[in-house]
Amino acid sequence: MAATSRRRRPNKGRWQLERERFQLPAECPAPTGGGPAQIGELAADLLKKVGLEARVWEQTLIAEWHALVGDAVARRARPGAIQRGVLSVYVSNAAWLNELSRYGKQAMLEKLQGRFGNGRIKDVRFLADPDLQSPTRRG
Repeated sequence: MAATSRRRRPNKGRWQLERERFQLPAECPAPTGGGPAQIGELAADLLKKVGLEARVWEQTLIAEWHALVGDAVARRARPGAIQRGVLSVYVSNAAWLNELSRYGKQAMLEKLQGRFGNGRIKDVRFLADPDLQSPTRRG
């Protein structure tokens, strides 16, 4: 029972052996015994280093969009790019664009900020969905 409650301290003799084995310089300090790192922290750091953090966040937003905004809105709007904290939301038609701009913006912003934090999404901008726009007719 005493063994489980005992804290691990760096073993000076073991550190000397590892220093010799790995040919570390003498000025290299012994580890402080901070414990193992959490895998989530390591993964987040790796994603930042390779520049994929934004892509992972975008995929999370797309995957959770339906649950965040509800069925009716999810059928008529989709998340777009985020620039300087402003999320572009593409809406399928003018009536829904007007409805969301006037009455749904604050509720959507609060849900998104509640899930992803105030620092990531500061505002929402509604735009006509460019993928659904029909080509102009020529006479």
